[in-house]
Amino acid sequence: MSLLGAREALDGLLRSVAVARFAVRSPSVTSPADALRRAESGPDRTGAVSREALGPYNASVQESLFTGIKSCIGFGERDCVNLRALAPYVAPGIPAVVDRFYRELMNDPSARAVFSGGEKQIDRQRGLLSTWLAELFQGTYDESYCRRRSRIGASHARAGLQQQHMFCGMELIWQELERLIRNTNVAEPVEKLGSLHKLLTLELAIMLDSYMKSYAEGIRESERSAVEEKLTQAQHLAKIGQLAASLAHEIKNPLAGISGAIQIIRETMAPDDPHQPIISEILGQIDRLDATVKDLLLYARPTPPQRTEFPLATIVDRVLKVLREEPALQRIRVECDRSPADTTTYADDRQIEQLIINLILNAAQASDHGGIIELAITRNTEDIRLSVKDKGRGMAPEVRKQAFEPFFTTKARGTGLGLSICRRIVEAHCGSIRLESEVARGTAVTVDLPRRLDNATEGEQQ
Repeated sequence: MSLLGAREALDGLLRSVAVARFAVRSPSVTSPADALRRAESGPDRTGAVSREALGPYNASVQESLFTGIKSCIGFGERDCVNLRALAPYVAPGIPAVVDRFYRELMNDPSARAVFSGGEKQIDRQRGLLSTWLAELFQGTYDESYCRRRSRIGASHARAGLQQQHMFCGMELIWQELERLIRNTNVAEPVEKLGSLHKLLTLELAIMLDSYMKSYAEGIRESERSAVEEKLTQAQHLAKIGQLAASLAHEIKNPLAGISGAIQIIRETMAPDDPHQPIISEILGQIDRLDATVKDLLLYARPTPPQRTEFPLATIVDRVLKVLREEPALQRIRVECDRSPADTTTYADDRQIEQLIINLILNAAQASDHGGIIELAITRNTEDIRLSVKDKGRGMAPEVRKQAFEPFFTTKARGTGLGLSICRRIVEAHCGSIRLESEVARGTAVTVDLPRRLDNATEGEQQ
C-alpha cells in the first residue's frame, strides 16, 4: 500500500465516524454497511455528522485520537454501562462469533495466505479474538485500553493483512453480536446495540490509525533503503567511470603508436614472410584493445545526442555494410524486414549506429554457426521500433536481470558495456529498450525511438 493508500485509510476512518453518529441517531439502522448507505444518500435530516462538519477532525486525531473520536461520536459513561450490562449475555456466544469470523476469513485467499503458520497459528489467533471480544464488554475504555487496541492494527500491518479485511471483519463481528443480543431478553436492546455500534466504530478507527502509521513507516523505510542503495551504486559507478576514462586515455595514445609501428614493420616485410600471420594477429589484438578503449570512453563520458531527422532503415543498411567483414557475422545470416516505407526518426545518427552495431554483434556472438538474426523495423503514431532477434543460446533469468548492468558479461572476452551503452543511448533519446530471452531459444531486444521532434523534447522535459 502506498502513502496515498494510507491517506485513503484515514479518510475511511472519518467516514466510519460519520456513519457511527448517523447510526446512533437512527435506531432503525441495523449495520455499519446500512449506516454508510444512509449517511451518503441525500441531505442530512437526522443530525448525522457530515464530511464537511468533520473538517477539524484531523487536528483532534493528532492531539488525542482516542479522546477525540469518543467525543465526536458521543461515546460516554452511559455507553460504558450499557456494554457492561451486555457482558453476561454475550459471553456464551463468543465461540460462535469466532467460528463465523474465521470461517468467512478463510474463504478469502489473500487473508488465508497471511496464516502461514497453519492450524497452530489459527488456534492462537482464535484465542486472541475471543479475548478481544470479551474485552469489548469490560466497561472501561481509557488510554490503557486504547494502547492495547492500537497494537492490533500494527500487528495486522506487519502480518500483511489488508485493510479491507478489517472492515469486513468488523462487519461480520457486528452482524454476529447484533444477532446474539437480539436473541436475548436483555433490557433496552436498541440502546445497547447503539453503544456497541459506537464502540466498534471506535475500535476500527484506532486499528486503522495504527495500521496507517505502521504502513507509512514501512513505506518510508523501504524508500529510504532504495534511495541509499541507488546512491551508493551511482557513487561506485561514477568512480569506475572516472577510472575507466583515465585508463582509456592513458592506453589510447600508446596503443595508436604501437599499431603504427607494427604496420611500418609489416610494410618492410615480404608478402610471403613467415612472420606475416604473427603481425596480422598483433594488429587484430590491437584492434580489440582499441574497441575496448572506445567502449570505456563512450560509457564514462557520454555525449548528449545531436538530433537530426533520418530514415532508420538507412542506418541499418550502413551498419550491415560496415559489419560485412566482421568474423562473428561470417558464419550466420542476417535477415532484415523494412515493412514501413517511412522509417524516419529524430535522433543522433552516430549514436543510433553504435546502438545497432552493439545489438547485432551481441546477437551474432550468441548464435551458433548457420544461425539467423532477424532485424525488423515497424512504426506506430508516436514511435519507430527496431527489433533484433537471434535463435542462439539465450539467457537464464538471473543473467537476464543483470544484462543491462555495466561491466556484467558472461563472455570470455568483452567489457560487459555493450548493452549498458545501448540502454544509455536509448534513454538519452527518450526511448525505451527491453530484452526477452530464454535459454536455448534465443534473445529478442526491442527498441522504441520517438518519430518526431515534439515527442523527443517532451520526454526530455519530463
